[in-house]
Amino acid sequence: MARLARKDLNTPFLHVMVQGVNKEFIFERDYYIEKYLDIIKKNQVNYDLTIIAYCIMNNHAHFLIYVKDIKELGKFMHKCNLNYAQIYNKEKNRVGVLFRNRYQTEPIYDIKYLIHCIKYIHYNPVQANMVLKAEDYKYSNYIDFINNRGSTQTEIMKEIFGLNCNYLGLLNENLKKRFIDIEDEVRPSREYVIAGIKAYNKQENKTLSQIFMDRNILKELIDFLYNQYGLKYVEISDFLEMSKGTMDELKRNN
Repeated sequence: MARLARKDLNTPFLHVMVQGVNKEFIFERDYYIEKYLDIIKKNQVNYDLTIIAYCIMNNHAHFLIYVKDIKELGKFMHKCNLNYAQIYNKEKNRVGVLFRNRYQTEPIYDIKYLIHCIKYIHYNPVQANMVLKAEDYKYSNYIDFINNRGSTQTEIMKEIFGLNCNYLGLLNENLKKRFIDIEDEVRPSREYVIAGIKAYNKQENKTLSQIFMDRNILKELIDFLYNQYGLKYVEISDFLEMSKGTMDELKRNN
């Protein structure tokens, strides 16, 4: 298999984050973390995506996911979080939304950024003073990386790093990049929004002029960006330079 260029990935790696509503500790005990991980792993086989790295904390979780079709990510995260919320709410005798928003995403554009994202995810428990060393935390797959097994042996990782990469050496590099954290207000890059519009155009075969001249088509695009790309309405309206009144009117027609 040909190796990918190390300068640019040109592949859809996404740093995905979820958090409990109001920062609640929705994974407060090992039992609940294991429930969520079990749901994640069982559902993964039903969707065309690969989980590269993960770490489940007490009130949030980080994933590095490789997914070719962004719609698969939306369906996967919706399924997993809905399943977990149903179990958690039933056992806790609670009602209502469990997760803050649906999920947040941060695109990963190059190899160095990818390596640092893996390290950032795995070192979350160390930075939170939960453990002294990343390998001491049970609910991440850091051990797979330092032993070169599990997700490091997926086709996409072998394609980029080869069969016998020294991941421990890579992860020992200094963390120089700052990553979006779950506490941050994530603002999607223009490239990410444009990619969503292109994906809609490819699926619906409509020109941009057709989209912006027809309210029904515009509503379809907004629904697509909201449901499939996880964008907020305010982010969509900002990018499209649409007034709040126009967006509210289109939302009311849902």
